[in-house]
Amino acid sequence: MTYPDGDDPGSALLAPSLDDREVRCPECRTILTPSQYGSPDHTINTLLAVCDVLVVKALEKMGNYIVRAERRRYNDIGDQPFYLAHTFWPASDEIVTKALRGAWDVVPLVLDTHGPYEFDASTAVAVLDQYVHDLVVSGSPHALNSLAYRLREGLGLPVFRIQTS
Repeated sequence: MTYPDGDDPGSALLAPSLDDREVRCPECRTILTPSQYGSPDHTINTLLAVCDVLVVKALEKMGNYIVRAERRRYNDIGDQPFYLAHTFWPASDEIVTKALRGAWDVVPLVLDTHGPYEFDASTAVAVLDQYVHDLVVSGSPHALNSLAYRLREGLGLPVFRIQTS
């Protein structure tokens, strides 16, 4: 099908990139031009944020699997989120592999579609999978700095530390 102006109408639904947005100082309303928006570090921070969500969702899926294994665990976990279940009941590597089957299928699509820089999707999947395996088998909680280190190390990027307030 041909469109009157030659553009696909679906592209009109996309939000402008951060580079095109006007950013103003909240105090004086001066227009700012933040240099970090186009930097590789901004892209890496975005990648880290997406991977953080994927890890939490994978741990939640793992938690559902762990809690369902024994009926009494529903009472034991109480109001705790299911993404923490592995910290109460660590699982074997075989169970983790089975429970996380398909958890990373979206990673290549996300990296290929939204990444302005080329990241090796299979390496990113391997890093995420190994990270979650290590957390669940050891019963350790997820830590953003550990994930950042693993991603940067696995993808061959410089290492940095996430500062939280």
